Amino acid sequence: MKIIHLMGYFVPELGYQEYYLAKKHREMGHDVYVVASDMLYPFPNIETMLKEAGIKNTSRKRKAGFSVIDGIKVCRLKHFFEYSDFILARGLKQALAKIKPDVVFAHESRQGLPALAAYYKKLFNYRLVVDQHDFYHKIPSHHWWKRLFRFLDYFLFRKFIVNYSLNNADRIVAVTEETKEFLVNIHKIAPKNILLIPLAVDTGFFKFDNKAKTSIRKKFNIKKDDIVLAFSGTIVRRKGIELLLEAVSEIKNGNIKLLIVGGGDNIYMQELKNLSKKLGIENRTVFTGFVKKDYVKDYFSAADIGVWPGNNSVSIMEAMACNLPIVIVDLQLSYLASYNNGLKFPEHNKEKLKAALKKLIGNKNLRLKMANNSASAIKRYYSYDAIAGEFLNAAKG
Repeated sequence: MKIIHLMGYFVPELGYQEYYLAKKHREMGHDVYVVASDMLYPFPNIETMLKEAGIKNTSRKRKAGFSVIDGIKVCRLKHFFEYSDFILARGLKQALAKIKPDVVFAHESRQGLPALAAYYKKLFNYRLVVDQHDFYHKIPSHHWWKRLFRFLDYFLFRKFIVNYSLNNADRIVAVTEETKEFLVNIHKIAPKNILLIPLAVDTGFFKFDNKAKTSIRKKFNIKKDDIVLAFSGTIVRRKGIELLLEAVSEIKNGNIKLLIVGGGDNIYMQELKNLSKKLGIENRTVFTGFVKKDYVKDYFSAADIGVWPGNNSVSIMEAMACNLPIVIVDLQLSYLASYNNGLKFPEHNKEKLKAALKKLIGNKNLRLKMANNSASAIKRYYSYDAIAGEFLNAAKG
């Protein structure tokens, strides 16, 4: 079967759902293409992130045309309009005519290109599956003007474009219950027409590596009996990392080390470094900068507990696959801590976060039990081996 994974931005350096799905569908024997714009996603300071990862081309712009990345055939289209993370590009019609797909999986409908795939669906006679990650009624904690802008951006502009994609899809996929609720309440999609398929992990790649554990701990002078807390993700304000720094500073245990794994907003990063110094935990905190997706698992392997103090991230599942118990905010992915593998705490609640950390730090047996439960839950419910098949079944109707 010929498959296209379509999205506004494709960033294979960082992985994400569309990369792993395309990779798995190819491994399953299908003829797979990724079609996206010639721009990388506008992460804060993405050029710095790419430079830190040792990638030669640190520009957001990529060459338009066909190429092969990690065995995946990629078609990048020359963009002609970009606003925030909404992007339009020329050449989709020609790419569809050349590839002649049987099914198009359109990701991130807010980014624009999925609406064009919906427009061309009848002309090229393919099945269209649109997945939804957003739930814009749950807006992160920002200044009031930013919340207002985000609200107006979606409800006066993007909502209509997303509606067009959804209304012309053969199948609609939500990745969380909150996303499904958003589709029902805001886009008026009947619940029976929404299929829930969660995000997942490449379990063949993300797994505990004892050799990597030893190497990373040696690199950062972390002792054998130190307890390592790890956060991984893009370093932006909605991740609430300052809350984690404050909580760690108030836990009186000299054996605690903290790994902040990732790059992002340089201003925010510097604020966090200054805060760690002010709190007196500078010598216990490591800011790694951007780490290529191929090596993130090494940092998880070196850790004892994974912690996400703010907005949830798919990296939580990657940490679970590497045998980490998790401490996460009770938000959209909080169900990931429901396998007796971690602890949840209310958003912005430092005392509850601190209590959760102290419970795991002080009980090695509990940590080990939850670590094993994390890995088991991922293998059973959230492996891309299974999820890739569910997407194919969705395309069949």
